[in-house]
Amino acid sequence: MSEDVVLHPVEVDLLCSFAEVEPPFPLEIPATGLTEAERTLMFHGARQQLEARGLADGEGPTGLADEFVHLLKFGNGVLDLVVAQEKTTVGAIVLVDRASALIVVQRAAETSGGVLVRQLSLDDAVDELMRIIPRLEPAQIAPFTLPRKALQQAFEALVADLPEVDGVEPRRLDAGQVDEILARHGVDDRVSRRMVQYLQPVYGNGQAGVAVRSGQYEDWQRVGEEVRWLDTANGRFMLAGDGDWMSVNPLAPEDTRSALRRLAAQLR
Repeated sequence: MSEDVVLHPVEVDLLCSFAEVEPPFPLEIPATGLTEAERTLMFHGARQQLEARGLADGEGPTGLADEFVHLLKFGNGVLDLVVAQEKTTVGAIVLVDRASALIVVQRAAETSGGVLVRQLSLDDAVDELMRIIPRLEPAQIAPFTLPRKALQQAFEALVADLPEVDGVEPRRLDAGQVDEILARHGVDDRVSRRMVQYLQPVYGNGQAGVAVRSGQYEDWQRVGEEVRWLDTANGRFMLAGDGDWMSVNPLAPEDTRSALRRLAAQLR
């Protein structure tokens, strides 16, 4: 197994360009350079850096960089994860080719923008994703349902209220404030009470899903259902459902692991 490498975003952009593939969600890789000349110059510097670290030679990428390019272009697809906690976001992808995989992790708090790349088995990659997700016990509340549109709008409003400074506790909205937010979307008192009682304050949220390259331009396309959750003072809830209704269910760590394994199984 190769040693971990940390790639600069420009290096990631160069490797994605070499593979002729857009960076998969949720990697945030800015387009390199404001002009074609600047892009060429920056890519030249990135290639020199890769060569100096043994990740490229005169013919192209080598080692983990080559594996990254290969899996982007020819792999079975991507298992992706986003975890947001009090304005600190971690994005990760697992590039898969049968049972082998690369996990690629990008942390918003990393000032250099470095992207970690690690080679491992698909099963071990799922374990790595679980380590990224903060452990939180499931909410000790019976499952209930909510109108999907109301839940989405309330979720966006509650997440928007998270503090912008790390280490600051989320502000608990009083019943009147939450009622005002929900009433604007036609949410009745029964639903409003549940939202106030169970779903705030919000400490964070997360989602995981699978994407493959398809279509005329082989863009990344979501396949299957995503797994979504909401972290609150009452514990972790899974958000699921189809059509007009959304189910809100307590989500235990072992259930999260099982859900990630089911997603990973789609790519074997």
